[in-house]
Formats: sequence, structure tokens, C-alpha cells
Amino acid sequence: MNLKQQVRRLLLLDGLSNFHLAGTAWVLLLSLRGFTPVQIGLAEGVFHLASLCFELPSGMLADLMGRRETLAASRAVSALGALAMLLSQGVPGLCLAMALSALSYNLASGTREALTYDSLLQMGREDHYLRLSTWQNICWRGAGAAALLCAGLTVTLGWRRAYALDLAADLAALLAALGLAEPAAGAPAVRPRLRELPHGFLQCGKDALSFLRASPAAGRLMLVNALIGAAATLLGFFLQDGMVRAGAGETVLGPLLLAAALGGTVGSRLAPLLERLPFRGAAVLCAAAVSAAGILCLTGNPLLLALGGFLAGVGDDAFQLLSDARLNQLIPSHRRATLLSVSSLLFSMVMLVLSPLAGALWEILL
Repeated sequence: MNLKQQVRRLLLLDGLSNFHLAGTAWVLLLSLRGFTPVQIGLAEGVFHLASLCFELPSGMLADLMGRRETLAASRAVSALGALAMLLSQGVPGLCLAMALSALSYNLASGTREALTYDSLLQMGREDHYLRLSTWQNICWRGAGAAALLCAGLTVTLGWRRAYALDLAADLAALLAALGLAEPAAGAPAVRPRLRELPHGFLQCGKDALSFLRASPAAGRLMLVNALIGAAATLLGFFLQDGMVRAGAGETVLGPLLLAAALGGTVGSRLAPLLERLPFRGAAVLCAAAVSAAGILCLTGNPLLLALGGFLAGVGDDAFQLLSDARLNQLIPSHRRATLLSVSSLLFSMVMLVLSPLAGALWEILL
């Protein structure tokens, strides 16, 4: 395996996977289409309900069938989600599109990290994981920020053209995923046949449960990451609608959303510095940044809303990278995608509870 080529393709995949004009500003577009905050919160709840169902099986599938193929499937399903959003007319169609988006997220969640870590592990470079994952996150966030910068253009284009462009980006990302190499570390010795998958899923589940029982610290790490991530994610989603309600016009909306999105990039760059601190101290700092963001997002001032989104991104991304690097050091390669999916599953469980409540609370406060 050519590690430099693998790294370049991973970074390209991250950029293409998050350059979604409509997907990045989906709350704003749904609001402009006439969906209420409660309906939007319900759609987000459906996303996480579907994610709750798909998360573990998708991680197990990556461990059993290979990470490269699973990443490619993720981009194909994302393209189907964009197509479903194009065809949706009401809440049922919206929920179907969100379920497909969730499946796409699940297929990539844990799989990308497992393929990245095991690619480095195979070459004896696993100590570079935090550095590489930082640049992956910068590519991911940078692509999302570029899409947010075009928020005004997205509104001008209309939601149909925006989702058509998302569909094209997903197809390009599919080609990038197919160009990846499958690392030997963690790769299945023999890929099971279709009828053997249920037994394989059961074995993956048993192995994951045994690991979590033997390593309760890993479970606590997953839970804290889920709580911080859920709070930051919800703040970011409703920030879009909050800026419009606060009077941010099309000319300033994109730059403000971009300024908020840059928090993730800053958080990514801070992660290697925070790694020098005791882990609990770094976690407290990240949680404090997200808490401050929640207060700022209630001010109704567009500039303070942008600052709140920025702080939420800093805390979320910094802790995500730190916890991810720490968790990868603890878990075995042959069940890496499964156990990383357990971490994402906890996030979805928290979001499933908080999303509808946050939507209702947002409507009350405004």
C-alpha cells in the first residue's frame, strides 16, 4: 500500500463528502420551504432514530466485508438521500430522505476512522493518527465552510438545484472511495457469504460487549463525547434559523455562517495542543466552550450567534479528535469499526432524545 497516495485519497474523500450546498444549510432551506421548527426537529429525530437502528450493523458490516466497500456504499446512499430530498413534497418524504442520510452517515461513521488508523498501523505510523485525523477534519470542515459561504447563493439557486449539486458531489466522492486501498491490518481474513452475515453480526456484537465489559473507561469516554457532540450539533443546526430570524440578510448570512463554521477548523488545530494537558482537563475546557456557545445563541444578536457557533465548533471538534485518538489506542483492529460505531450509537441515542425537545424549546424561545 502506498501510504502517501492513501492519505491523499482519504483527504479528497473527506472534502467531497462534505461539500454539500443544500445539506450544509438544510435547516435554512427547510425553513424557507415552509417547514416549522417542530417539523424540522422531528426530521432530525427521524435521522437519529434511523441512525440508532443502522449504526451497529453498519460498523459490523465494515469489519466483516471491508472498509473500502463500506465507504463507497456510504456515498452511494448519500446520493440516494439527495435524490429523495429532491422528490419530497411533505413530512413523510422529508423523513425518508433523512433516514437515507442517516444510513449514509452510519456506513461512513467509524469506517473512515478504522480505515485511516489501520492504514497507519500497517505501515507502523499509528502515532501519526491524531495529526492525520486533524487534517482530515480540516478538509471536512473546510468543505462544509465553503458550502456555508455559498449560503446566499444556495438560497438564490433554490433547494432543487442545490440538492442536484449535492447529488453530483456524492457521485464524485463515490469514485474517490473506490480508489482507496483496503489495509491488511483489520481486514477480514475471509468475507462471509450473505447467509453467513447474521452469524458474523452476532460474533461482532459479542466481541464488542466483551471489550466494553473489560474496559469501562472506553464506555465512559464514548458517553462524554456523545454529550458534548450532541449539544454542539444542535446549537449549530438551529443557529442557521436563528440568524435569519435575527435579521441577517443574504449578503451577510454566508460570511456569518462561515465564521461560525471556522470554529471546527480551529478546534481541530487545537487538538494536538490540548493533548499535552491531562485528558480530564482538556474535556472540561471543551465542554466549557460548548456551554458558553449555548448562552450566546440565546442573545438574538447575529454577531453573537456566529460567535456561539464558533465556540461550539471549537469545543466539539477538539474533543472529538482527542477522544477518537484515545479510543483507537484501546480497541482491537479486527473490531475497530464495530466499536467506533458503538460510540456513534451513543451519540444518536442522545440526539434522539434531545432533537425534538430542542426544536420545541427553540420555537418557544423565539
